Amino acid sequence: MRSAFASILSAGLLFAHPDARELVRQSIRNGEEAWRETAGYSCIKRVVEQEGAGSRTGSVDLYDIIPLGYGAAFEEHVQHNGEPLSPEERLRIGKELEKKRAEPPALKQRHFEKEAAERSYMREVPDAFDFKITGEESLPTGPAWVLKAIPRPGYTPRSRYAHAFAKMRGTLWIDKKDMQWVKADAEAAEGVTFGLFLAHLARGSRITLEQRKLPDGTWVPSRITVRAEARTFLVFNHNLDQDITYTNYRKAESLAAGGAAPPR
Repeated sequence: MRSAFASILSAGLLFAHPDARELVRQSIRNGEEAWRETAGYSCIKRVVEQEGAGSRTGSVDLYDIIPLGYGAAFEEHVQHNGEPLSPEERLRIGKELEKKRAEPPALKQRHFEKEAAERSYMREVPDAFDFKITGEESLPTGPAWVLKAIPRPGYTPRSRYAHAFAKMRGTLWIDKKDMQWVKADAEAAEGVTFGLFLAHLARGSRITLEQRKLPDGTWVPSRITVRAEARTFLVFNHNLDQDITYTNYRKAESLAAGGAAPPR
């Protein structure tokens, strides 16, 4: 009896405290699946950008994200600083939209596959960091695991952007039911250079990603905030304070039948 009780208790403890790396690995897989599903939704993207925190110099732009089928999408710029775009600019954007809509399915798929390839660094996250579950938190989306992430010593990056992981650390909030990222907060513990000395993010630069769950169960981006001190070509300093929100998600009716879904 005691042995059976001990086994049940041990199983319960394992369930209550899953392996952190496997938890992140599963959340990455689920996140990639959700990202593909998001390609079938239109939404409004609002970008607020300032030249550093507290600056009076900045801009507010609205975009209508329009799915084109086969994973492709078009960002239609519709408003700048509270005003509609000029007739000339609307005409130019309208022509560009029609051109994109007329592209053959194979070309739209190539656009999607290129974007998917650029996201390949996400698959390295589970192995590039050491994770520790530090607790649980009740969020609007439901209970979530809270994990701390620090660079894993000796990890060799395989993709273009993964080299930055060695200089980043952060916190993840993973939904306990759906195993999706509700929030991710990453900070540059050291300066990070991207490309061949093209751009450099200073220590302390921070990016926060947030997601939410739609009534139909689909997980979608809701907010991205960037607080960074960047230097382009290692010469021009640029303090970036950017807040991007995604609202008014709508399932694209023309894609509802699934005939124009993104490739898997």
